[in-house]
Formats: sequence, C-alpha cells, structure tokens
Amino acid sequence: MYEKEEGKLLEMKDQLEKIHLPLDEADEAIRAGFDRARRDKAKARKRRNRIWSLVAAALLFFTFVTSIRVSPAFANAVASIPGMEKFVDLIQFDKGLEGIFKNDYYQKVDAVQTKNGLTLTIDGVILDETGMNIYYTMQSKEAVNGFSIQYVDLENAPPGGISYGGVSSPFEKSREWASEIKYYFQKPTLFKDLSFTVEMDVLFQGETISFSLPFELKENVKQGKTIVVNEEVEIESQKLTIKEITIYPLRVAVHIAFDEANSKEILGFEDMRLEDENGEVWGSIQNGVSARGGGIYYLQSNYFEEPKQLFLRINKLQALDKDETTLVIDTEKGEILKGPKDGKLKIKDSSWSGVHLVMPNAGDDPTHSYDMISIGKDANAKEIYISSTGMHMDEEGTRHWDMTFDTSNYTNPLRLELTRYPNYITGNVKIELKK
Repeated sequence: MYEKEEGKLLEMKDQLEKIHLPLDEADEAIRAGFDRARRDKAKARKRRNRIWSLVAAALLFFTFVTSIRVSPAFANAVASIPGMEKFVDLIQFDKGLEGIFKNDYYQKVDAVQTKNGLTLTIDGVILDETGMNIYYTMQSKEAVNGFSIQYVDLENAPPGGISYGGVSSPFEKSREWASEIKYYFQKPTLFKDLSFTVEMDVLFQGETISFSLPFELKENVKQGKTIVVNEEVEIESQKLTIKEITIYPLRVAVHIAFDEANSKEILGFEDMRLEDENGEVWGSIQNGVSARGGGIYYLQSNYFEEPKQLFLRINKLQALDKDETTLVIDTEKGEILKGPKDGKLKIKDSSWSGVHLVMPNAGDDPTHSYDMISIGKDANAKEIYISSTGMHMDEEGTRHWDMTFDTSNYTNPLRLELTRYPNYITGNVKIELKK
C-alpha cells in the first residue's frame, strides 16, 4: 500500500541529487538565530549551557527522502491517533516509537497560537527521563514553499541537545507542514512541574515571526529500567567496559568506559544494537545524538517489550589514533597543519569567519554524513564555537562541511576536536543482558 508514496520519494531523491540544495540560505537563517541569541544576553547565557545540534532544512529533507522506511504496523499505530496521520511519513522507522504509540505513551496536546497569518500547533508530545519529542504543525493562509526555524527553545527543560528542521520543499507549495522537535537531556530528569513553553522564531516569506506557546502534560514519565553489566570487551586491541544499560521509553542509554591505555579514541558506534532471542534488532538511533564525553550512547528502545533473552551486540566503531583526533588549521593560510594521517580531509576555502572542508571520493562511504566538529580552541586556548555547519555531497562524490565560527576574533592556528570521522575498527561483541 506504500508503493506509490515510496515511488514519489525516490523521484524526489533523484531530483535532489541533480540540483544545488539551498544550504547557504539555511545556514544564513541559522546564523541569524545565533545573532539574535547573542543580542539577548539572558538567552545567550542559557544557550551556552546547552549542547546544540542545528540541522539545515535542506539537509534534513534530504535525509528524510533517502532513509525513511515505515512499517505498516507502525503506520497504522500512528494513524489511528486523531491528528497524527500527517506525521506517519515524517517518522523514521523506530521500534521504540512503535511501542510507544501501541502502548498509548504518546500525549495529545493540541496547543495553538496564530501570528501574522501563520498558525503553530503542538499536536502531541512524548516525554521520558532522557528527552522529549514534540510533534507540531505549521499552517499558513496561502500555499507557499515553507519556512525555516531561526531559533527554538523549550522553557522549563533541563540543559541538553536539540534537533529540528524548518520544513521547506523546492518542489511544491503547501498550506500545512508537519514536523518534529527533539530534545535530548544531558542527565536523566524526573519532572515535578509538567508545564512547558515552546519558544520559536521562524523565517516566513521574508519575515521573522516569534511564537511563545505554553502547554501542559497530564502524565509524568515512566522511569527507566537499569541493567548492571560491568563487562570488559576488546575490539582490535581497544578495551571498553559496558558498565550498565538503562532502558527508557524513547531510547536506551548504554554507559561505556574506555581503557585509558587504548591507543585509539573511540568516536562513535556504527553498529551497536539490542537483539532478542529471535534475532529481532533494536538498532542505533539515526540522526540522534551520543554523549561521547560522558560515555553514554543511545539505541532504539525496547521498553515495552518483554523478550525471553536480550543481548547487546557491537560490530563496528569509528576510531582514530589519539594523536590524530585534533585538526589543527591555519584559516589565514588555508592550511591543515595536523589531523588524520589518511589525508582524506582537505580545505577548500577558509577565512577568519569559517572554513570549508572537503573529503574527495567520499562516495564509497555515503553513510558518513555527520557533523565532525562542534568546538575548538585558538592558539591562546580561547574557545571557538561552530555556530553552523552546512553538509552535503556533490555529484562527484565529494563530501562538504561548510562551517561558520561564532567569532572572527582569535589567534591562528585553531585546534578543532574531531567528534566523528570515517575510520573504522570491527569486531564481534555479544553480551547477554537477560537470561
């Protein structure tokens, strides 16, 4: 029953691959959001305590087109909720979300605010100790190509990360767009007050419209279930200890400690998953976050399942030698002074305000679409933040990262810490969690 929809998505994917995506416009909107935050000192102080994940609208749309796969069971579970049928095609296949909708853990909200002919509706929310998914709809009086989010925040939420996408289509106009905002809390949080407010600035038809939409939830979170593991494993001579696993409704938190004697820095887990006795898999969260500094990695949740056996499987990791994880660049000269020894990463353009990195022949690793750098320091140890990153792959298979710094007042060279990089180690780890 989904052949027609999938055919449309594939056609749109082909068109996307043949055109230049408007990442410059998306980046400009993001920069405007940061400028606005710097002008408002109170908000700027709060934002410095948060880990921000800003996703350009065109890139998010491309990810949606190329990776969405919705099971009929999941589609039926979501569509059976009044008003949620419009979100079916926006949610990537996630067994944890399927369990949430089947077990009525989703909370309907229907908070509405209209400004300057644009209406924001918070349709519903999923909340647990690790974060919040907010499903929203934007409606306009006339059919247009969409809008972009310049700024978004959630009042009464703890520090953490955020991902969102301003909905924009280069192919067709519409009067209504359905999307989601995801918050990832730095630490597990139980709430006494379930009143929240979404603050959102959107760029719409050349005008910035500011929303402040309060809503209140009726039910508190279901608490996580912790499994103590404390088992050491080894992958290509790199030792790591699986300390414990906590299963929440939205995601599973895997707490991992790394041996300080390891020769490599583990940057990420490409293939870490939960698996039951029948081989049913709950995989890693696509387009999600992992708290590498805190040793916490997130998987899809099996909170509402009761398997007879449960295993943690690990097969593929991103890793670099420890002396390769810092990218040292001179933005004035446009030179990479130090970095990964494979020489894949190059500078295309650079200035005091930012740098454009490229990785030629990256087409053989199309899955690597991560933002590689989030923060760095200059020659005087002054912190340099990456205020926005535009990412895309061109027709020749070259991966691009066009980064803008939050300041141009610094001393070269810059030392930028790599948080992701397409260099891998592999193994076969299987830990039994439930007997």
